[in-house]
Amino acid sequence: MLDNFSERARQILFAARFKAGERGADMIDTDDLLVGLVLEDQGILEKTVFSTIFEGQGVPVNRAPSRIPFLSATVAQDLLANLEKDLLQSQPIALTTEVPLSPSLEHVLNSAKDVQTRFRHNQIEPLHLLAAILAEESGQRVKLLQDSGITHEKVLRVLSGTTEK
Repeated sequence: MLDNFSERARQILFAARFKAGERGADMIDTDDLLVGLVLEDQGILEKTVFSTIFEGQGVPVNRAPSRIPFLSATVAQDLLANLEKDLLQSQPIALTTEVPLSPSLEHVLNSAKDVQTRFRHNQIEPLHLLAAILAEESGQRVKLLQDSGITHEKVLRVLSGTTEK
C-alpha cells in the first residue's frame, strides 16, 4: 500500500499510527492523520514523535527532504490544539500492536491516490493527503481547516503549481 507514498507521506502515516496508539484508539482515524500531517508540515515530527520512539539512539530519524511549510505556525498550533482536545483518550496501545485504519481513513487514502493520479505526480505527497481530507466531507475537521483559510481549492491550486499557498 505504501509503495506510492513519498517518504514524507509515509512518515505522516506512521505518526498517525503513533498518535492513535498513544491515545488508545482502536483504529487510526482521519483526525490522527491530520495531526501527523500538521506535525510533519511544521517539521516537528522528529521532536514530537520520533524522539519518543528512538530516544537516546542518537540517530536522526526524519530524513525527509526539506520543504517550505504549507501551514503558518499559528494555524498549525491552533489546529493541533483543537484536534488534540477533541480526540478521545484511553489507555495507550503498544507500538507492536497492529491498529487498523478506520473506513474514513481508508477512503481518504484512496482519495489521495486519485488526487495524485489527477495531477500525474509520481508519489502521494502530504498535500495530496490534505486535499483528500478537505474533499472528504463537511465535518468538524474540514470546518477547522476552512476556518483557518485552508480550502480544497487552495490546496489543488498549489498542487497544480498555479499559485503559491
